[in-house]
Parts: sequence; C-alpha cells; structure tokens
Amino acid sequence: METFNSDDQVAWLKSWWKQYGKSLLAGVIIGLLLLAGLNYWKQSRTQRAETAALLYENMLSELQQGKAEALLASATRLMQDYSGTPYAGKAALLAARSRFDAGDLAGARQHLDWAVKHAEETAVQHSARVRLGRLMLEQGETDAALSLIAVKDQGGFDSEYEELRGDLLLAKGDRNGARQAYRHALDKLPRNSAYAPLLTLKLENLGSEAKP
Repeated sequence: METFNSDDQVAWLKSWWKQYGKSLLAGVIIGLLLLAGLNYWKQSRTQRAETAALLYENMLSELQQGKAEALLASATRLMQDYSGTPYAGKAALLAARSRFDAGDLAGARQHLDWAVKHAEETAVQHSARVRLGRLMLEQGETDAALSLIAVKDQGGFDSEYEELRGDLLLAKGDRNGARQAYRHALDKLPRNSAYAPLLTLKLENLGSEAKP
C-alpha cells in the first residue's frame, strides 16, 4: 500500500486546494447567502403579516366607532400594500359593507370585485362573489350575476349560491328554475339550520310547479 509522508500530504493538499478550493469557497459563500436570504424573507413575511393583522384590528375598532373614512383608508392600505396577506380580502369585505351602508353601491361593487379576484382565502372569495351577485340582482343585472356565480367549486357555499341562483331566476320569470334552485339550497343547508324556514317560505311562495 502506498503511503504519504507529511511533505507529500502538504503538497497534495496544496494541489487539491489550488484545483478545487475556489469552487468550494464559492459554494460555501453562495450557500450562506441563500440561507441568509431565506431567513430574511421569512422574517420579512412574518413582520408583514403582523403589521397587516394590526391594521385589520384597527379596522374593526374603526368599524365599531363608526369611523368610515378611517376604515376605508385602512382598507386601501391593506389592499395595496399587504395584498398577499389574508387580511386584505377581509378588509375589502368590510370596506364594501361600509360603502354599501353609505349608499355607495359602485364603491361597494369595486371592493367586492377586488376580493373575488385577489383574496387569499377561498371562503372570502366566495362570500364576496355571493354579495356581489346580490348587488347585481338589486341593480337588475341578472344575466351577469348568473354568469358570476356559475362556479364549479362552491367551497362550502353551495346553499348560498343556490339560493341566489333561485332569486335571479325568479327575477327573470323562471319560476320552475327558481323552485329547483331553492330545493337544492335547502338540501345543501346544514341539518337543523335556522335559515331553513326562510328558504322553505321562498319555495312555498312559488306555489305548485307548472306543468309543461
């Protein structure tokens, strides 16, 4: 077996370092930079989420105090600067409610449309879509609203979508279609839901199904 004395080992190490040392050092530096960047990204994301949460808490306080202008300003900041957080979508819903209460239906629709397209949470998207559909119903845009709510994945909002679809079809004069939609809405309600009597009343008010 070939052996190396100390001088041979030193010479071999020098040769190896000359050939591979720079690449190894560059790899270590790149690895450290990537790790530092990842840690910074995680920390920055956490800080953004905490700031967004604080802004949303302020919005809830502003809502309770009736500070509509401050609430809308907070919502705008969340939607513009913190759109990647779950709080932006919720802020858009609160802003839409504030606009609606003030009689600003166009502003309410803008906020709801933003939530439908940009909210991080699917539940917020569905809630915004249903509310937007109801606004469109009030403004006589039944066909556009029917297109809006024609989604395959209803995310647990099946009953809400079907009830709205029934209301839209009824507004178009399609009583049989409305009746079918209300039945589906009832079927999708949780057991012993307190909302069942209202849906049942809507269904009963349609009377007997018309025969072809």
